Amino acid sequence: MRTKSLLRTTLAASALLIAFQIGLTPDNIGISQVYAEKPVISFNTGNPGIQTPFVQPSWSVKVDNWYSFYTSSDLITTAEGKVFTFRDQKLIALNAQTGKTIWTFNDHVYSLFVYHEGVIYGNLIGGDLFALSASSGKKLWQSSVKIERPNAIEAFGDTLYALIDNYTFAVHVKTGKQLWVNSGSQDTTEPKEAYYTSSGMMDAGDILLRAITLNEPTQTTRQLHAIDKKTGKTLWNMNNQDAPFKIEGGLAYSIIYNNQPIVDDAERSITVNVINVKTGQIKGSRDYRWNVTTDSYNEYGGNAPHYLNGNDFYIHQNGIIARYDFKNYKPGGKPLQTYGEPSYNQGSPLYKVHRGRILFRTRQDSLFSIKTVNGQDMSWTGDNPSALTAIYGKGVYLAQTDGILHAIDFDSGKPQFRVKTGARQYDQILKEDGFLIIQTPGKLIGVKLPSAFK
Repeated sequence: MRTKSLLRTTLAASALLIAFQIGLTPDNIGISQVYAEKPVISFNTGNPGIQTPFVQPSWSVKVDNWYSFYTSSDLITTAEGKVFTFRDQKLIALNAQTGKTIWTFNDHVYSLFVYHEGVIYGNLIGGDLFALSASSGKKLWQSSVKIERPNAIEAFGDTLYALIDNYTFAVHVKTGKQLWVNSGSQDTTEPKEAYYTSSGMMDAGDILLRAITLNEPTQTTRQLHAIDKKTGKTLWNMNNQDAPFKIEGGLAYSIIYNNQPIVDDAERSITVNVINVKTGQIKGSRDYRWNVTTDSYNEYGGNAPHYLNGNDFYIHQNGIIARYDFKNYKPGGKPLQTYGEPSYNQGSPLYKVHRGRILFRTRQDSLFSIKTVNGQDMSWTGDNPSALTAIYGKGVYLAQTDGILHAIDFDSGKPQFRVKTGARQYDQILKEDGFLIIQTPGKLIGVKLPSAFK
């Protein structure tokens, strides 16, 4: 029996060999075979990864997760070589180089605070404003003023301002004594569904400028308010005016806000009003106009992205970016230079120029740029999607969803090092005293930066 079995196997193998030699398939000679299921489609988008040295964190500490207890995610700031944040719903100060706790403030603090000239200013859950020494954590004062859940807290000079909707509260930074309250241009005819959002405040010498957006069910209105710092009185109001992008010599430069629908014509424009900050008088205006062609793919209308970098005024104009000489405005003047703008699908402007490059964010959440000298493009990408991107000086930091942070040289685009964070989400990346401070859910990580990135 064994001999017959071996003979059958030998004959089958010989038949298969002969069949292959003469071009027959196994099916043609009665030998069955099993095929692997074929995919509908298959393609490769992987990459070998960025191979740079791993830098070990100098420290990591447990802190409160910004999702857990707080209405604001801004649970961290840095100054004086310290990191100020929350642990167990208490405000703490950490050494930025070691992560060691310097002091703990045990009162129940609302998740909003600011640093200003050696002092931490914040708001207690009950609504009281307070001031702490940033170096020791000692309470300097607690105000009797009740301001529950402010939208923002800011300090200019000797005054602390708390913002709630269209209201502005001012207290003295040394004592916490209330100086005044300004209610903006409160309109009793506003519908109940209306609400305010704030673009913050601007310091204009003796005047405080505050930009407020009134959101109604049928329209959105921008309002610019001027407040006397000493008395808190409203000096003037102006509707449909954006927050100034420049304040100099008692003048504020602000775009007229255009909320009208785009019309089907061949011309677009934006108008910059030059406003006397004390009187609200319009001292002049600047019109920047451009034509729209049929193949324009980025249609911004009257709210075209614009930003000032030194003396260069950039306006995005339906497919191009125009650079104007801001100081030497001439009616009908042409731009000094133009650049081809990435399409909407490629990237949206970040309203920022850094180290000679106009910055964009792509739809894949990567960083893209155009060089101001010659329009050359450049991008900074990792080897996995970035959950957070931050730039400090020469350093581009890509915190990826795979738990790796890449550091890339801004000028050359070359990766320099990487850090294992173990996180998929990040809230902030800060830089303090030569250290990178990485905020992940429930943890802070401190990484010592190389000298080129400090």
